[in-house]
Amino acid sequence: MMKYKLIIFFLGLCLFIQAQNCESERYQKAVFNTGIVTENIIYGSADVYDPLNIPFEFNLTMDVYEPYGDTREKRPVVFMSFGGAYIIGDKNHADIEAWCDSLARYGYVAVALNYRLGLNAISQGSAIRAMYRGVQDTRAAIRYLLEFQEDYKIDPNHIYVGGESAGAINSLHTAFMEESDRPQETFGIPLEPFDLGCLDCSGNNYQHNFEIKGIIDLWGAILDINYIEPSEQIPTLIIHGTDDVIVPVDEGYPFVNDFQLTFPYLYSSESIQQKMNDLGIYNEYYPYQGQGHLFYGLPDGVITFPNEFWNPVWTQGHEFLFRTLQFETPKPQGEIQPAIGQNYTYSINENPGSIYCWEIVGGNIVADNNSNIVVQWNGGMGEIRVTEENCIGVIGNISETLEIDAVSSLEENEMLPGLKIIPTLLFQGENIFLTSEKNKINSISIMDIRGRNIFSKQINQHYFELSTQKFNSGLFLLKIEIEGKIFFQKIVIK
Repeated sequence: MMKYKLIIFFLGLCLFIQAQNCESERYQKAVFNTGIVTENIIYGSADVYDPLNIPFEFNLTMDVYEPYGDTREKRPVVFMSFGGAYIIGDKNHADIEAWCDSLARYGYVAVALNYRLGLNAISQGSAIRAMYRGVQDTRAAIRYLLEFQEDYKIDPNHIYVGGESAGAINSLHTAFMEESDRPQETFGIPLEPFDLGCLDCSGNNYQHNFEIKGIIDLWGAILDINYIEPSEQIPTLIIHGTDDVIVPVDEGYPFVNDFQLTFPYLYSSESIQQKMNDLGIYNEYYPYQGQGHLFYGLPDGVITFPNEFWNPVWTQGHEFLFRTLQFETPKPQGEIQPAIGQNYTYSINENPGSIYCWEIVGGNIVADNNSNIVVQWNGGMGEIRVTEENCIGVIGNISETLEIDAVSSLEENEMLPGLKIIPTLLFQGENIFLTSEKNKINSISIMDIRGRNIFSKQINQHYFELSTQKFNSGLFLLKIEIEGKIFFQKIVIK
């Protein structure tokens, strides 16, 4: 017996059913009114610089800023470090507090970090050792939070480091320096003979491996541009005043107008950007033309901070961080030619802690198991998409659409007794003929695949003929009403 391909839609042709609500402005706006600060947390201790080489252990402290009232179990964490040439400075500098408070309001955990200060002002080797101690302390602080990650609700896969001037130098070396990169000076110099130890051999004894997710480099620099390697694909935000004479914007000796021999030769923002471009490492570089060091205001709490440059620098900072958090939701998998009225499972590989928001066109979700759903299709052309909200509350970009063609092959007398459609699918300069032997055809309509009606006619007779020449070529749906029942036929007009 001859069979016809009948495609049945409910009247809600473009019905969207969404199982969850994946909408959030977290990390994009200040969704929290304030942050809460836990001050002076001791994350370790280590010997400080002493010109007489007398060992003196110093407690290392940090302040942790969290979004007030946040219920997330995992949040990205950003470590921010002050500047001051490894001679002066403190975690309570106004700019570091502003960064951390602002980050907490946007949903991050932020850490204002103290690190060891002190050096011999006329020794390049001593300055290198001071930088290395700053890196050791930054790494010790990261290990501390990883040890107590459940208490502070941080995600170990989203660790960022940043700072201004010396703090940025700490951050760059924390991200890119490996044990094999240790400067020779860290093993000892004539006036400072003690070996400073390995990168993770100071501060505390916590053992944790970690990777840096991104860097905020505010007018910082690096000892050796070759520390940055192709395998270290760490996104970096670079901001620098082009007229900086303390840390030259390209490369050179710091404090060139004052103490040229105090600090070693450094590679700064323009050199770092060029190296990253050569290696294909994502970076954003914002040179502030004509500005010098600390151009958004002195950070030691005096009235000059913040000035008009704070807001653009902050905006570039938080937008960069959000871009590093964004991701693509994978395309869902499942049957693309399901039978009408039957249940089918569609799934996506589940990430721990994620929720999935499904969008369905032309069907109904009958069971939602988060990373997989069961759908009953109404018929015809349908669609299925999904959006992932990951464990830290980032909404991924919506997935690629999985297109559905729900069909049912039924014998003629099982659904439309006596109805004949000639020809059945393809029309090329021909007429559409419909005959119904037992029941009258009440009406017909033609719609495009988006459900828009382009032709309708009441018939109430057993026979109807319609020319296809008046229609453009394309895919259409022929809607047939017989005895109050609605049926659809997919047709192609060429």
